[in-house]
Amino acid sequence: MTKKAKIITALGLMGVLFMGTGMNQADAKKKAPVQTEQQVKDGQDAAGQQAVNNYVYTSKQFGYTINCPKKPQVIPASALYEGKEGEVLIFDNDGYNIKNAWIVIKDAFDTHKMPDLNTLNEADAKKYLSILMRSNGYEAMELINRTEKDKAIYAITAKEVEIDTNGDGEPDMTAKADTQMAVTFFRGNKGGCYSIQLIDNPDLRDEAVDLFQKGVVSFKEK
Repeated sequence: MTKKAKIITALGLMGVLFMGTGMNQADAKKKAPVQTEQQVKDGQDAAGQQAVNNYVYTSKQFGYTINCPKKPQVIPASALYEGKEGEVLIFDNDGYNIKNAWIVIKDAFDTHKMPDLNTLNEADAKKYLSILMRSNGYEAMELINRTEKDKAIYAITAKEVEIDTNGDGEPDMTAKADTQMAVTFFRGNKGGCYSIQLIDNPDLRDEAVDLFQKGVVSFKEK
């Protein structure tokens, strides 16, 4: 991930649930189709193919479990996002170049500033996502069923983001990322405020997205 990509994703991480993003839901579904409950039970990805996350990773430091495609190398999330708590679960890398990883961020948003996603009606959910989309660096966004009981925000980052550097309310700089990321925001089963993000360089692959989705579904606070 390049320096600019880090800046873009960090901006999205800090701002997404405080101000707003407007999303093309058709693009989100096309890039990251969501599994049905039966596919999850059958161990299939969204395309009906077998997607396998055989390794259960347990974070002793942050108290969560998540099903992974294999045993990850783990580094602090602060290595990518200064001041953020969490872990980067690395599945493929070339030296310092992370090729495939999941970033798990704890306390990723202010719970008082995000509505209860499970009780939002369709009109309010659409309005909320539209506000989020307009204010942050996302190409697509939608509300998904993370589990049978809990919903999550699912987003795809944009390759180009306009930034207001002088605070006048008007964008005056365009930052470009070398790749895109899939990002989720949700409340855990014990109320924790989490974000899980997919790094897949140089391009988001369908199989990487499918495994990521299965991992997000499997996430549990201990």
